[in-house]
Amino acid sequence: MLTVQLSKQRGLSLVELMITVGLGLVLMAALTSVFSNTLGVNSRSLTFSQLQEETTAVMELMVSDIRRTGYHAGAANIIIAPDNTVTAFSDSVVISAFSDEAGSSCILFKYDINGNGVDDGNSEAFGYRLATGQIERRQSSASCTEGGWQDLTSTAMVNVSALTFTLTEQISADMTEQRVNIVLVAQAATDPTLQRTLTTDVVLRNAF
Repeated sequence: MLTVQLSKQRGLSLVELMITVGLGLVLMAALTSVFSNTLGVNSRSLTFSQLQEETTAVMELMVSDIRRTGYHAGAANIIIAPDNTVTAFSDSVVISAFSDEAGSSCILFKYDINGNGVDDGNSEAFGYRLATGQIERRQSSASCTEGGWQDLTSTAMVNVSALTFTLTEQISADMTEQRVNIVLVAQAATDPTLQRTLTTDVVLRNAF
């Protein structure tokens, strides 16, 4: 006669099961926290990178444009035939401000963009200003307080809290050298705690 002996298999008790589930929940909570922190750090890094790119691009554009202030094709005539020299581009820098903005937050200037030695009016009048948290570029010879300027920065990306232009003159070896100091302060639109300040000097070698 064949006798089959069954062994008893013991499972988890209720207490052991509760401890296992509790440890699993603690582990999941820890992993979720680490994952959330990692996402937060990566998001801030991306936002700050976008802030850097936006402000650097705008600053480089302003610097390259302002550096050309006063240029005109007939500059050599200042020495050869000063009485016949086009003077519309000379001493064309004006620093002012848009309504309700801090002083010296707008700059106007001119240069001979097509190199024909002639003042062609609106197409050769340039400028930059701070207006309601954004940097704008001058259009159609508009003054610092007029409308019709073009936005350069995006409200979805950055908020510009300060923009200042300071014009200085220095006499060296009987030559007058003009400089424009630019200070730009901006914050990320989605995270104002992320801020960047840029400062640079631009030498106006063509301004007479």
